[in-house]
Amino acid sequence: MRGKRMTIFLGESDHWHHRSLYMAILEHLKTVGCAGATVTRGIAGFGAQSQIKTANILTLSVDLPVVITAIDAPETIDRLLPEISAMLGGGLIVVDDTEIYFHSAAFRGGFPDLLVADVMSTEPETVTPDTPIADVVEHLVSRDYTALPVVDESGRVMGVIGDTDMLRAGLTGVSVSVHKVIGLDLVREQLSVLKSAGTTVRQAMTTPAVTINRTAALADAARLMHAQHLKRLPVVDDSGRLVGVLGRLDVLQSVATGYARRTTAHAVPLPQAHRTVAEIMERQVPTVVETAPLADVVGQLLDSAVKRVIVVDAGGKLAGIITDTDIIGRVDPAQRPGLLTLLRSRWSAEAHRQVQRAYGERAADVMTSPVVTIRDTAPVLDALTLTVELHVKRLPVTDADGRVVGMVSRPALLAAALDLAGTAA
Repeated sequence: MRGKRMTIFLGESDHWHHRSLYMAILEHLKTVGCAGATVTRGIAGFGAQSQIKTANILTLSVDLPVVITAIDAPETIDRLLPEISAMLGGGLIVVDDTEIYFHSAAFRGGFPDLLVADVMSTEPETVTPDTPIADVVEHLVSRDYTALPVVDESGRVMGVIGDTDMLRAGLTGVSVSVHKVIGLDLVREQLSVLKSAGTTVRQAMTTPAVTINRTAALADAARLMHAQHLKRLPVVDDSGRLVGVLGRLDVLQSVATGYARRTTAHAVPLPQAHRTVAEIMERQVPTVVETAPLADVVGQLLDSAVKRVIVVDAGGKLAGIITDTDIIGRVDPAQRPGLLTLLRSRWSAEAHRQVQRAYGERAADVMTSPVVTIRDTAPVLDALTLTVELHVKRLPVTDADGRVVGMVSRPALLAAALDLAGTAA
């Protein structure tokens, strides 16, 4: 099998956004699905500045040469080159063609035979029990995840604080994803209230936290995440200290990537390969027509367990999809505070009448279109790969005529990878 080898030469003291550059590159390669990479620390060398750096005990250098080697398919290396080049302030990248004689991720059941440590994100961001809740909200608004591990002074995991915890405690009225689109002024207003109240993580965190050891099998971690309905799982060492975080997307990505790159024959097909999307999809999906008033959309959204509303055209075919962030982000900014109040409260007949009078938008005005979809007859593996590649949390499922017949979620895909019967919430 033809491949390409990318070799990156840099210095041990090089940094990227206050982190070791070689670790930042290594984690980026893992995140984007590179087949693998190795970091080698040299004992001596020199570069463009012609200054010899050595590990000799008499002339010990603090900036020894570091080499990162990554081998993958030619199209993958070509795609990664500009991304890695942008991270280098100096150094050298060499690419050459290579012949891959053997590469295969071993599978047991539906999972690659990997440990949690092979997949987890390292250097996780954390908070303490005394961290102000306002700081947590402000932090999560700028990230692509919605929960943080809570640790003590020695780094041992005490709990988790997340979007759901803060909503349950009545500290925030809407989700972090909504906070990301409502505008800085409204976020600052709520943060000011939280700071004045002096509310800390201790008052809302979930404790004790569900954790997994770094030496556990990835499949065991996936079963735990599925059973506990967890999106992120703190990873600890033998002393209970936090060493990483495993996300549900990390798990699904390892399955999709490993399966796609198997080069050896396997007698038993994986669960993802022989089950179809129709077997695991959620069939009850809230639906409105393009001309539905915004009031009806909000009502459906608040009552929906999937937090999505499908929009169909006059022929019943998929036209778009609406989430709470679509509504907040696309209505007139002057109307957002009132709409936020409605989203924070229970939907009542009076609230329905108020929003009907206040907002003239229709479903078509706020929907996202076009929508990524999957056929009901497609293998689960196709849906799993699509949600990983596009970072989509839920995929509408259509039949041969383009009509929506369901929706498939990441929890359902995780359950299918574990070869569990039925669908997941």
